[in-house]
Amino acid sequence: MIEKIKQAAREAGQMMIKAHDFNVHSKGSAANYVSDIDIAVEKFLRQRLGEICPDADFMGEESDFTNSGKDKVWIVDPIDGTANFVRGMNMSAVSIALSDNDGILYGVVYDPYIDRMFYAHRGHGAYMNGEKIHVSDRDTEHSIISIAMSVYKKEYAPPCFKLAERIMMQCEDIRRVGSAAIELCNLAAGKIEMFFEARLYPWDYAAASLFITEAGGYISSMDQELSFNSVISIIAANTKENFELLKGEALECFDGIEII
Repeated sequence: MIEKIKQAAREAGQMMIKAHDFNVHSKGSAANYVSDIDIAVEKFLRQRLGEICPDADFMGEESDFTNSGKDKVWIVDPIDGTANFVRGMNMSAVSIALSDNDGILYGVVYDPYIDRMFYAHRGHGAYMNGEKIHVSDRDTEHSIISIAMSVYKKEYAPPCFKLAERIMMQCEDIRRVGSAAIELCNLAAGKIEMFFEARLYPWDYAAASLFITEAGGYISSMDQELSFNSVISIIAANTKENFELLKGEALECFDGIEII
C-alpha cells in the first residue's frame, strides 16, 4: 500500500509544481489562505486514496469531515505551507496519513520542489528517498529548534515568543520553514533537534508524527498524548532530554493558557 500512497503524493506534488494561475482566498483571517490548487489537490487525493483504501473515512484540510465510524481515516493536507505556496517560495509539501485504532499506520510527506519523499509504515522504520532515517543525537547546546508564533491565533504569540527566547538561550539556533510537515520531517531526518507549535490541526502533523517515532524521536502535545481529531499543541525532539526540557519550558510559558 505504501507505494500506492507515495505515487498519489507524487502526482499531487506535480499538480502543485505545474500550477501558475490560480485564485487565493482568505479562511477567516488575513494570514490563513486557501488556493484553487489546495482544493483541486484535495479533490484528487480524496478520489485516489479512496481507491487505495475504500474502507476509510477522509479528513482533509479543505473539506468537512464526516465520521461514519470506520476504523481507518485518511488524514490529508493537500498543501502544507499554503502561504509559502501562494508566494512561490517553493517550501510546501503534500502530507498523507492513514490512521487506525492504534494511531498512524502509514505516513507520506512529499516535497515536490526538491523531490524529497518521506514515508513510513508503523513498525517498519522511517525513510527518505529510500534511505532509512534517524533523529540526531545532538545535545541541547548543539540543537536547532523550529518554533512558530501561532499566526492564526495571535493571542498565543506572546507565550510563543517567551518560549523562543528561553530556548534560544540554551540551544544553538532557531529555524522556521512555514510548513509543520517539512519541519517535523527535518527533525526525523536529523536536520534539526526540537520542534514546537502551539496550535496545529491533525493534517499538519499526522504523517510526520509517525516518522519521528519510527526514527527514534519523541512527540506529544504539552498536556496529552497525540490526538488526531482535534487542535492541539505539538512538542517534538530528538532525545528524551531535549523533549523533557522543551516540554517543561512550554508548560511554564503557557501556564494557565488553554489552547483552543
